[in-house]
Amino acid sequence: MARRERWSDDEEEEIWTCRRFYFCTSFSLPSSSSSSSSSSSSSSSSFEKKQLTFFPFLKKQSSSSANIPYGAKGFLISSEVGKEKQTARDVMRVMLEIYDDIVPSDERDAEKTKEDDGGVGDAEKGQAKEPISIEDALQSEINAIKEDDKLENKKFKIVDLDLKACIFVLMTKEAANKADPSEMVFRYLTEVKETSRTRSRFIERILPVQDVCFASSEEIKSHAKPIIDKFLPNVEVDGETKEDRVKKSTFSVVFGSRYNNSVPRMEAIDAIAQQVSADFHKVDLGDPRVAFTCDLIKGCCVLGAARDWKKFDKYNARILAMSEEDKNELMKNSAVAPPRKKPEVLNGAADKEDE
Repeated sequence: MARRERWSDDEEEEIWTCRRFYFCTSFSLPSSSSSSSSSSSSSSSSFEKKQLTFFPFLKKQSSSSANIPYGAKGFLISSEVGKEKQTARDVMRVMLEIYDDIVPSDERDAEKTKEDDGGVGDAEKGQAKEPISIEDALQSEINAIKEDDKLENKKFKIVDLDLKACIFVLMTKEAANKADPSEMVFRYLTEVKETSRTRSRFIERILPVQDVCFASSEEIKSHAKPIIDKFLPNVEVDGETKEDRVKKSTFSVVFGSRYNNSVPRMEAIDAIAQQVSADFHKVDLGDPRVAFTCDLIKGCCVLGAARDWKKFDKYNARILAMSEEDKNELMKNSAVAPPRKKPEVLNGAADKEDE
């Protein structure tokens, strides 16, 4: 019988691929009752690692929503890598306190009564309260904390963007109608500036979000117009010249992009700046009264408005909480090195080059 010739490289690669696929998909670990739970969990994890090593497409897709819903309001937060959700929870607690300060007590009481499934009857209210034990008091306090957490989750929601050091906190429509995100962030940064405490260990920058739209220049124009009319109204005072009006009202556009290059930087900036009337406002990149933020995140565009941009250190809470000495030290360490000068040519070397 004639001996078969050696396989080609393509055939060998196909054979080994079939063998690996058979091993990773068909092989099952024996489940014996005598083996401990720790050994079985470690062996199963090693088996899953082998599967993902040879076949990365078997990895389960993340269940998080990668895009922010259109028309949403909330807060765009940047933090340390790996601490995104913890930072978002800290911000939600702080914003809930600020929300309670902004919203009148009557409306908050109405919200609580609406959240309750059923109130206590009048007959039960009239009954005298029996003395409760310490365990019952602790249990009632724990239940009250849980109820507050439920109420918090009904006002705010974490939207995982699948990005490092970036996360979005979504406000419900009812909460956004009663408390403006820009006002809430303004109050939070005012507190940080006065107390030098961020109330969150890993927070860096927090931006208020007024609207979310599709990432295109036409959509940016249409959605930026209501935000500009709200924060930069064209107010004309009798006897006031154009120069006086322009000096009072200044603005700038802050652009950012993450995993999106569909809209060029200057095209997005012009889409917002062209909506502002030049007869009442002017551009000031140094210290604007209002800074309009435009962040492209994957397939959507996040629009916001930030007052006193320079006063609050570009809305970076961590830098805002630092002292002046720490800020100066940080500026020195992060300063860009000056360009290197070309070495001067000696006279002797110049003579040789001329020859």
